[in-house]
Amino acid sequence: MRNFFVFVLLLSSFFISKAQEKIHKSSKTIIIATYQYSDNDRLKNIQPLAAILEKKIGYKVVSKSYPTVFSLITALNDKKVDLALISTFGYMLFDASNDATKMEAVAALEVRTGERDNYKTAFVVPWDSKITSFETIKEEAKNMKLELVAEGSTSGNLVPRLILTGAGIVNAETQFKSVNYGKTHQRTIEAVANGQADLAAMGSVDYFSFINNKENNQKVRLIKMSPEIPLGPVLLNKQLPKQLRAEIITVLLKLHQQNPEVLTSVKSGWSEARDADRFIAIKSSYYQPFKSGLGNPDELSRIIRQFTK
Repeated sequence: MRNFFVFVLLLSSFFISKAQEKIHKSSKTIIIATYQYSDNDRLKNIQPLAAILEKKIGYKVVSKSYPTVFSLITALNDKKVDLALISTFGYMLFDASNDATKMEAVAALEVRTGERDNYKTAFVVPWDSKITSFETIKEEAKNMKLELVAEGSTSGNLVPRLILTGAGIVNAETQFKSVNYGKTHQRTIEAVANGQADLAAMGSVDYFSFINNKENNQKVRLIKMSPEIPLGPVLLNKQLPKQLRAEIITVLLKLHQQNPEVLTSVKSGWSEARDADRFIAIKSSYYQPFKSGLGNPDELSRIIRQFTK
């Protein structure tokens, strides 16, 4: 009889412990956040991920979107976000900030093996431009209006500036006649097509989309294409419990198998992610080959400092 009561007591303790754990989890909120692109706040893209995380890890998960990648970085530094989907350049900007140790790059979307021209920077000039090669731009820069995408854009600001630096243009603002931002990749290439800019740099996805329209075939001319750019990471709050962090990462890595519709929703928020087929586990060193391939590391640091806010 005594053993029976001991068993009942242990069983009761187990269920009480589980109930307390459930209450504790339900009282804790995990914030998943990203940043807006044009008029898309991307909330619809990440909310299915928030829902599946809430179901799998037992914590309340709330989605947020910040107006720019810079405001997302501010929120990360202010410890207001637990899980963030950020651009490659945004990650580099955050990594250069004082509080970068609070978040860790844990996963990134991986593009299907064999895919080409997935995520690159395309430089274009008007069809009738006298610029015949990228190497001649430096000589003409003072008479040219340059159009980039946005300050926080990887393919539309960071990579273009590094490529221009390699061509001898180390300060676009002083060496070009003017430097403007189109705010979206599409409006950036249209600035060249409409005669509002003499040179533009944008993501290759939007370049190919533009020229695939027969009406645009003789409006712009490609003069430079960058190497592939790795997709931005998922950042995870290092202060979360170790077990919880492991559970979140597992959900991400198994999305393509267990919740492919959620993966599709996330991908559809970023045009450059269209050919990705899964999340893979990464560490901060994942981006080192990309950084090394961009040329002089001092120039990379200078550009990062220029846009660190």
